[in-house]
Order: sequence, then C-alpha cells, then structure tokens
Amino acid sequence: MRAKNIALLVFALSPEEEVKNKPFSAKADLAKSLNRHTHNIAINSGLPIRTFDESRQVGTDFGTRFSNAIKQVYDEGYDAVITIGNDCPQLQVNHILAAQQALANKQTVVGPTHDGGFYLLGISKDDFDYDTFLNFSWKTEKVFEEVIAGITADTEAIFRLEKLRDINYFSDLQKLSLQRIQNAQLKGIVRSLAAGYALYFFRDTHHKLELLRSTAYNKGSPCPNFA
Repeated sequence: MRAKNIALLVFALSPEEEVKNKPFSAKADLAKSLNRHTHNIAINSGLPIRTFDESRQVGTDFGTRFSNAIKQVYDEGYDAVITIGNDCPQLQVNHILAAQQALANKQTVVGPTHDGGFYLLGISKDDFDYDTFLNFSWKTEKVFEEVIAGITADTEAIFRLEKLRDINYFSDLQKLSLQRIQNAQLKGIVRSLAAGYALYFFRDTHHKLELLRSTAYNKGSPCPNFA
C-alpha cells in the first residue's frame, strides 16, 4: 500500500468544545496546548490530514459520528485511515509512522489506552465494516478488545502499539509519566496542574464534583454524558 493512499484522520472536539465537556482542561490552556500538540504531530507525519471536529461530525452518537468520519475519508479515495484524537500528550510522530508501516504490511493497527479505549486506530478500507463499528460498545472499558475481536480473527493481522495514557479526568494528570511527554510546553502545563491537583481537589465540594464528573472521551472510552 502506497503511503499517499493513507490519510491521517484527527477526530476530536475543538478546544472550545473540549472545555465544555472537560472543565479542568481550561486551566493553563491545557485544551489548546493538547490541540497544538496533536496538530504539530499530524503535520510532521507527512500524511494528508483530515480533521473532524464537532462542526464536521455527522450522527447522533459517538459510534455513528466516528464511523461516518472514517467512511467519508475512504469516499475521498484513500485506501487506509490512521485516526487519532487530541487528548493523548504521550502521542508522538513515531506512533503514526509505525502505524503507517504496519498498514503497508497489511496489518490493522491499534494503540491501546489504560482505560480500555484506544488513542490510535489504523485500518484499511477492506477491513472496515461500517455496521460492525456502529455496534461496538463505545464509551466503555470493553471497546479496545471489541475492536480487536471485531476486525479480524487473525491475531497476526493486528499490530499493537505501546499502551499510553490519555487525559479524560483531572486525576489522569497525576498518572502521566512526564518523561514520555516530549512537548516541552505541554509537559510544563501537565507538571503544574498535577502538582496542584491535591489542593484543587480538596478545596471545596463544588470543585470535587467538577473533577469527578464524567467527560467526553474522544476515542471510545467511557462517557455517559456525551452521547
């Protein structure tokens, strides 16, 4: 498969919409920094980019919106899609390039997250089944394994990237390994927010509830509040 037949699909909310669903991401411009980080990685991958934020996503639920975005990229003539979100500060260009190579070797690529979702999916048009994707348990901790099982029964046809952490809750900031964040500005923001986590969390009940509320995950992780 030629590299020019692979598109990079960025499926993510805009920073402004992200803040509505994850209020903590407004602090220190975290949402904007994550968005810039993802944009720079996308540019440096050298792949053609297709961005689908809330203004371009079509459907009444996550599975439909995600599946429609992938299908639209195929309809443009691409043979394969690598899709990412904008909430994984540990994501690097090498993850996308590894996915590109795996797709060239006729493998499907999945980058798992620690919460049972995934931060990257690389899949060819021949392996994508629209109806199957609609029926995955999106926004649950089961979606990664369902995607693996639903795409193919041949385990050798699946290339698994390393497991990374994304940011869906304020508490996720404390779990991130700063050594694995190469973007200096983003690392500084994460370090600052993580250091102030305990003070912010225990300050009063209102903030505690804000931090514990479910949030809109972009890559199939649990989320009861954003269909």
